[in-house]
Amino acid sequence: MELIILDRDGVINEDSDEYIKSPQEWHAIPGSIQAIGRLNHAGYRVVIATNQSGVGRGLFDIDTLGKIHEKMCQQLEEAGATVESIFYCPHTPEE
Repeated sequence: MELIILDRDGVINEDSDEYIKSPQEWHAIPGSIQAIGRLNHAGYRVVIATNQSGVGRGLFDIDTLGKIHEKMCQQLEEAGATVESIFYCPHTPEE
């Protein structure tokens, strides 16, 4: 089984220069959730690796990031898609 690593912001969800700071601000790019499902059904394992410097900048905390990811995973599940893991870097570029 092959592995695909996807970024989150701008790949799965709409990106924002103001950061995605809450589940309410997280909006899937049309077709992205279904595309992950197609990858799953084709035999690919999917993981997400995402830079979340908004945490390090104090714009939102780890708990909020978890809630954003819960919303994403719920939409994935509803579409019959899964990601095996989500890896994130909470640090600012200066760190």
